[in-house]
Amino acid sequence: MKRSILFGKCLVAMVIAAAIVQTGCKRENPYYNTTPIVNTSNLTTYDYLKSKTGVYDSLLLLVNTFPGMKTILTDSTVTLFAPSNASFQIAVQNLNVIRKNAGQGPVYLAQLATGAKGTVGAQAIAKAQRDSANLDTMVSKYIIRGLYVANDFAIGDGQTINSVRGGYPMHGQRIFANAEGFENGGVEAINFANTKRSLFVSFWSLTQTTSVNIKTKNGIVHLLSPDHVFGFDEYVSRMTLVPPPPIIFDLAHDVLFPYWPPNSQYYDGQVSAGEVFRKLFDNSVLTKFICYVNASSNYYPSLYWVPAKPTVSNAYTMTTANDSKLYQDRDPRAFKIEATLDPNPWITVSGPNGPIKAPNPTAVWVQLDVRQDQDWTTNYQQKEFDFVNNTAYTGYRLVILQVGTGSSSQSLFQISEWSMRYKTN
Repeated sequence: MKRSILFGKCLVAMVIAAAIVQTGCKRENPYYNTTPIVNTSNLTTYDYLKSKTGVYDSLLLLVNTFPGMKTILTDSTVTLFAPSNASFQIAVQNLNVIRKNAGQGPVYLAQLATGAKGTVGAQAIAKAQRDSANLDTMVSKYIIRGLYVANDFAIGDGQTINSVRGGYPMHGQRIFANAEGFENGGVEAINFANTKRSLFVSFWSLTQTTSVNIKTKNGIVHLLSPDHVFGFDEYVSRMTLVPPPPIIFDLAHDVLFPYWPPNSQYYDGQVSAGEVFRKLFDNSVLTKFICYVNASSNYYPSLYWVPAKPTVSNAYTMTTANDSKLYQDRDPRAFKIEATLDPNPWITVSGPNGPIKAPNPTAVWVQLDVRQDQDWTTNYQQKEFDFVNNTAYTGYRLVILQVGTGSSSQSLFQISEWSMRYKTN
């Protein structure tokens, strides 16, 4: 009898304990219960942003400021990856920390967007106009031509998509977020990337959506994570960039040509018929000049510029090419700038494939600048080099002295852009 009573008490205790556990703890759900996507077909993309008061005010500020952008979000068929106010706040805060450390006052989005309005001084006006143009460029990358839902990015590693202005290559890839302990068991999302015009994913700047496939009257909207920094990783660098001085080439009248030591038998277009010297002046880092070199015999090219009239230059730039990170042994390691006052800096001679331009053997060249042990770390990396010069020379040349690591095994040289410039201060 006692045993039965004891068993009954134990059974009651177990039932009560089970009830407590059942009411106090929620069983883990193996599925992520997402918030249904709202179909806003009665609103344009622009009006959808306006309907979210306090969420997309910064984005709307830029859209309303830059000509034509409101029309794009109202009438054009586009996909918008929408950064929220939080994304802009992070970017602005990052910039103002840099400015504070440099002893400068804070600057905010509304000021930057207006351009030169209320600005005094030629340099300040130019800087303000650049800042406004940079904002236009950055916000345009979030607006994509055509309609893309998450499933359009499901095949393979996703696909490249182009911005509505300039056709800048961005990239989308569908993923599934993790949920309640289940890897890839959550809501559908998109990895949205700024490709930086690189084939290498490691160079891309990436963010992720929080909601996808919101339909509007004229497009699709995907909402970006609030921890995304507007501009990806370009906002601060663009707003603090001091651009190189202006290029002083006159391509319509100046003479520009490459030249190799005659014994080398090297010539322009020998490596690739489409990657020739003139590609250095097409204002595109996606094209390049590539040629053979021979380190053992000191066979390197010299790049000549003969201006239509004597010209003062005191700076120059070079930019690495599309695959420089992969083929670092092709980058310029050591080089120098030389100039001449000879009235006829070049002549015509016989080359491997017919007449070519060559330096006048009687011309006297003086060294203006020399660089050694240059390290290039990324594709499309531009470096500016300044030197002291107040003389209007009749000709200039960039002489390559070493490439890559400087070892005797180097056989190719390449860059995507070269320019001579004049710096006023």
